[in-house]
Amino acid sequence: MYKFSLWITSISLGLTACVSNHYTHPSDLRFQDKKAENNQTVIVKRDGVLCAEDTEKSQNCPIEFYIDSVKAGNFYINNSANYQLKSESYNFKVKNCTEASCQSCDVDLAVGQLSSNEFVLSVDNVGKPFISNNGTPLVCKTPAKAAKSITEKTLTLDLAADTLFKFNGSSLNDLLPKGRQEVLNVASQISNNFVSVSQIKLKGHTDRLGSDSYNLQLGQNRANTVRNLLVQNGVAGNIISAESAGKHQPVTNGCFDVKQREELKTCLQPDRRVSVEITGITK
Repeated sequence: MYKFSLWITSISLGLTACVSNHYTHPSDLRFQDKKAENNQTVIVKRDGVLCAEDTEKSQNCPIEFYIDSVKAGNFYINNSANYQLKSESYNFKVKNCTEASCQSCDVDLAVGQLSSNEFVLSVDNVGKPFISNNGTPLVCKTPAKAAKSITEKTLTLDLAADTLFKFNGSSLNDLLPKGRQEVLNVASQISNNFVSVSQIKLKGHTDRLGSDSYNLQLGQNRANTVRNLLVQNGVAGNIISAESAGKHQPVTNGCFDVKQREELKTCLQPDRRVSVEITGITK
């Protein structure tokens, strides 16, 4: 009686061990419904190739199997499962993750048009999973390259008002030959150095001499003239804004220590300008 009890106990322990061995069968199976429209039986097996450092009783890299991005099973070595699919195109993907990284391979297949609906899952010598059909490894799809990030850049130029215009002038008729050429050079830079331009900001600046209202209007008129010449030379008018800062944004220290009128005008020359900001995607 005692021996019989030991025998029963041994059988029970053996059965428990078999049931608890989670490497025996694949888990998390999907696509198991046998319906009229699911007329294609796809057989998926994993071969006996272990990942590096794995043993049959201690497997740390199951191959995850996906159908159209839906996880359809975890496969350890020598696992197999049947799937019921329609006669359609599917994406099959295998994935193997370790603590360090994940590797994957996916292929697009027309189920129902294949010579064999039996697939074998395996891993190569570096642990990357792959799928074989009819004994031939299928070619993994090349991952799509991430689109390059395209950012706009801003180019800032200062056009000297004394080069652009006659003294106290601001109209197209007041443009000096050298000043006209400088504006044409800006139009050329826009055309040659930019793929696209989203905005161009023009701002007229004056020196501190003269009244506030006069300088505001002078700066505005000069910015407007540069804008008009750019438009005449092919630059889209709807992306150009023109404004005046008058004498409120100087780049000199005001030259208050200079007393002679002509020397003062020369000292204040950098303040008299039209600033240009071009924002867009460069070539």
